[in-house]
Order: sequence, then structure tokens, then C-alpha cells
Amino acid sequence: MANNKLQELKDALQDRNCSLEKHSSVMEITFENSEDADWFENIFEDYQRESAVCCLMSMRPKGENARHKFVFNLKDMDKFIDLIKEE
Repeated sequence: MANNKLQELKDALQDRNCSLEKHSSVMEITFENSEDADWFENIFEDYQRESAVCCLMSMRPKGENARHKFVFNLKDMDKFIDLIKEE
């Protein structure tokens, strides 16, 4: 079941150049470009308000080839997937 949900989330993010890893209740998402990272960072607050996620840790290095990584607590995978699909 959990693998199906992770695949569903990956499918919802297919238009974003990113990779996902799930570690227990913590999710790690890494974006290849700053535009997609900016998109995620800008809407994360809405996800928190909807109680889908919390506690964002951002690692956004400088540079042209930098990868933008976010680690956060996943509270409700179904709600998170629904919110991503709405965007």
C-alpha cells in the first residue's frame, strides 16, 4: 500500500523535475531546477495549513547546477497527494 501511495505522489509530480524518497514519516524531495523548488517552497505553507505536512527543512545551495532539497514531516499522504494534484 505505501509503495502505491509513493508512486501516486511521483506520478502527481511528474511534470516537476524532482526525485522523492520516503523515510518513515519524513519525506525528502530534491528538485533539479530552482523554478520547481521555488514552486514547492511557495506552496508548502498552504500544505501546512491543510495539515498534510509540517517542519520544512530547506537546503538550497547557490550555483547553476545546484540541487534544491527539502525534507519535511509527512502527516497525511493522501491529503498531500491531493494538494499536489490541485497545483
